[in-house]
Amino acid sequence: MLSLQKSIEEVKEMCASRIQEFQQNLDKAVSSTPAATTTITTLAADFTFFKQFVTTTLTQLQHQVDLLAQECDRMEMRSRRKIVLIHGLPEDRSEDPCGVVLRTLSEHLKLPLTKDSIRRCHRLGRSTKHKPRPVLVKFASVADRDKVWFGKTAMKGTGVTFSEFLTPGRHNVFMEARRRVGVSKCWTRNGSIIVIGAEDKHHRITTLSELARVCGPPTASLPTSKAQPSTSTAVGVKGATSGETGVKTRRGVKK
Repeated sequence: MLSLQKSIEEVKEMCASRIQEFQQNLDKAVSSTPAATTTITTLAADFTFFKQFVTTTLTQLQHQVDLLAQECDRMEMRSRRKIVLIHGLPEDRSEDPCGVVLRTLSEHLKLPLTKDSIRRCHRLGRSTKHKPRPVLVKFASVADRDKVWFGKTAMKGTGVTFSEFLTPGRHNVFMEARRRVGVSKCWTRNGSIIVIGAEDKHHRITTLSELARVCGPPTASLPTSKAQPSTSTAVGVKGATSGETGVKTRRGVKK
């Protein structure tokens, strides 16, 4: 999808360059050959029509690609509905990630979950000595996932945090929203980014264009977050951010 969007941008730039070059040559021809004014005028009218046609077609094509990209993003986010990222769990080479997660949830959230409640559980990224890698947990049902997600406040003060597994596009929107409005006025909910705008009004967004309508154009005065592109929003430790895992992860996930 990204390569298709890039190709369209390249075609638009090439067409704009060629059209501008032809227009300049046409203007020179009109001024230098008065005798051929009628023919050149007809040619100029045809060129104007062609230019409008190309511009309109490319605009419509870009709009269709944008709609397709948004639909793909929605489908991808829907496939991640049962996933939660858990940060701060101590890591050991001989560990059983699923067992570690179940013990943590049982101890702090008092949830009677079993291995049958979890469809997939593994660490993300490469192992480092500085920080434990986040754990991706895909639950067998949305109900189990929601029990964990809405009970995450019980982990406050433990050093363990939870976050949603956003798509790359939504993650970029989330990080830009945090940069513009600050961490306290931006979080995620069911894959959408919630932003507090003017008059403390809450806005649900998923794209940069929607963010621009809420916050206006970007400004350079706001601090830039140091979070890494792996998570969305965390609860558990004061000041914890969504990407403070210190690892790079592949955001693709098997269905």
